[in-house]
Amino acid sequence: MTEPDTLPDSLRAWAQGALGSFTATPVATAGDGSVGRLWEAVRHQDAARFFVKIAYGPASYTRETFAYRHAVPALGCGRAPRLQASSAERLALIVTAAPGTPLARLHLADGALEAAHRKAGALLCQLHQAGRPAGAGRPEASTALRRAADATAEHLEAAGNWLSPQEQQVVLSRADELRVVGRLPLGYIHGDAQESHLMWAGRTQPPALIDFGRSRFAPVVQDFVPLACGTWADRPRLRTAFFQGYGRALSREEQRALDCLMALYAARCLAWGRARNAPEAAARGRRVIDRLMDGASV
Repeated sequence: MTEPDTLPDSLRAWAQGALGSFTATPVATAGDGSVGRLWEAVRHQDAARFFVKIAYGPASYTRETFAYRHAVPALGCGRAPRLQASSAERLALIVTAAPGTPLARLHLADGALEAAHRKAGALLCQLHQAGRPAGAGRPEASTALRRAADATAEHLEAAGNWLSPQEQQVVLSRADELRVVGRLPLGYIHGDAQESHLMWAGRTQPPALIDFGRSRFAPVVQDFVPLACGTWADRPRLRTAFFQGYGRALSREEQRALDCLMALYAARCLAWGRARNAPEAAARGRRVIDRLMDGASV
């Protein structure tokens, strides 16, 4: 019987056809910390590192393979993993290992951290410009904020009594405001741009983005939400550095949308934390809600 964290035999056989023989080690995934959907593979022939991944579903698989084939090349060499092989039948991908260490795991001095966020801003700007929505992608991108607002009631229900009636009402008011935000710039977003997905190898090396399972065409402001709800909250100099690298400041309507999206993100984090027993996600959401209720700029 295969252990939950062991690479399934059929998946290993397929991966060996692409890589040759290798040793696989399970990697804890984001969110609930489970293992079994991501493995690090070290090839015996040359010790090259890869990741074998089972996508969370068909939509995630389609998004990630599209990103590696059509958007990631615009970033340049070494700025994202490369797609080595994929299998729609298995919802499986093999990607190269990006250089560096996730920024979230590093303890950098203030200057180095500002440099990392400045380069991250430039990298995300490149990604956002890596194509324009067309066909079915355009209406999906154009209605993204409305759909985010429409999902708010579901998240509030899942969060339950982790949000007070007053807090729920404030979040709902932000959802209503989001529905009437004006036209915003669209682009190709990463979908989960946070420090854990930014690889950093030092000031002399380009940063790299990893994990494109939520990438899509959408208003680019959606890509700033995780950082705004996390690292930037207490370190505004990092936000300043990021947008220096990005090349422009947010417009008034983008800032308005960001404020609303942060409230919705907080509710989603609390709902996820309650449903999956994920204290880190819940704490992140609670922090944003507390700042919102205190009247601080989130």
